[in-house]
Parts: sequence; structure tokens; C-alpha cells
Amino acid sequence: SEMRSSAYRKTGPLLPAAAEFSGGIAGALLRAPVTLFDGLISWQSQAEERARLRRLSDHQLQDMGLTRGEALDMARKAIWTRRA
Repeated sequence: SEMRSSAYRKTGPLLPAAAEFSGGIAGALLRAPVTLFDGLISWQSQAEERARLRRLSDHQLQDMGLTRGEALDMARKAIWTRRA
């Protein structure tokens, strides 16, 4: 019984002192790799969406309320621009 209950016990953080670094420069440095990775994933996702937009038929674009020109303008946006 003791063995079973210990298997389900919650453990503390791997780096208990890491909470001290949640703000300031140290916190920013710790978050930088995650922020960079999230940005790369977002850019990849946008590039894929824009590629799919280029491949839509005129009928599909019309269903979305877009002209071919509008779709191509959106698809040509640089990867660092927002989706808007």
C-alpha cells in the first residue's frame, strides 16, 4: 500500500530555485529558447497555410469570399508579417 501510494505522489519541480528566475533578465534568458521555437513553429504554420491558399481553386476562393488576386496577395506576404 505504501509502495503504491508513493508511486502516485506528486513531485516538486526539478529546479526548485527556478521560480526565482521568473522575471527579469534571467527569466527572459530561460524563456528565450521556447519563445524562439514557438516563433519558428508559427512561421512554418503560416508558410504552409499560404502555400495551401495558393493551391485553392477559383471556386474554393469564391466560397471563402476571396478573389484570386486577394489570395495571391496574402500568399506573397513575408513570413514575418502577421496573418491579418
